[in-house]
Amino acid sequence: MLSIGNDRLGLSMSPDYGARVLSLTDRSSGRQWLVTGPQSAQTGEDAAYGADESVGWDECFPTILSCDHAAWGGRLRDHGALWGRKWMVDRADPDCVNTRLETPGFRFTRRLTVTGAAVVADYRVTNLGTGQMPYLWSQHCLLATSPGDRIVLAGHERLRVEDDHFVWPSHQSRDLSIVGPLEEGLALKAYSETPSHASAAIVGLDGGIILEWEDVPAFGLWLCYGGWPKGNPVHQVALEPTTAAADSLAAAETTGHARTLGVDETHTWSVRMTLTARDERNLQ
Repeated sequence: MLSIGNDRLGLSMSPDYGARVLSLTDRSSGRQWLVTGPQSAQTGEDAAYGADESVGWDECFPTILSCDHAAWGGRLRDHGALWGRKWMVDRADPDCVNTRLETPGFRFTRRLTVTGAAVVADYRVTNLGTGQMPYLWSQHCLLATSPGDRIVLAGHERLRVEDDHFVWPSHQSRDLSIVGPLEEGLALKAYSETPSHASAAIVGLDGGIILEWEDVPAFGLWLCYGGWPKGNPVHQVALEPTTAAADSLAAAETTGHARTLGVDETHTWSVRMTLTARDERNLQ
């Protein structure tokens, strides 16, 4: 395990397990922002990303849900090729860690840098293969929230749940800006397009967290208040900047939103997470 941080923020990660971020701690309040739990041993090609796997902060690439894709040689693993795999550590300083996963087909690099109350995730993916490489990326950061916390979105157009479009936060089920209890039994995934600067935040009694991005064109919102999975329900919220408003690479290609890397081509992007102090104005 590697740890970085300062007096304001602490972060730990496991390079041997998909460079999963295991903890993201606000050292001012003591709040742990990530859903924590043991690392599942089920990481093979047929592994399903269930409740035991659904902890911490992973990267989904080149898909979220499993799908078939000829350019990738057949079936893509549930939640992608990166999680649970051993990554290489290229740099490890007190405030920065640079890790990568390299295969014959691609190189995926993530640099995490802590500055004050913020952690910046810089991403870089390069096509090492001999043909074009379509992909979808999603930041899969599972946040530990409390009932009554508020979700605040900015820079988003209308959101979509399957074929149902709505203006945030007024979904047909209820006001989605308020985090519900485990007993609610809700499980919902919504998407929005974010063509310019956008952000998504959680605001709570003991502080908040805000994610900001400019060069990522879409956003996924996962709300689970005891509605998934059957028999072992969990409570979690995921604010997911993503390259496509879709659950799989196949679905992203159907709508024309998959990204494609040419041979030897590299794409880069970044996401900034900032811990915030309690703001009672946002809790009213």
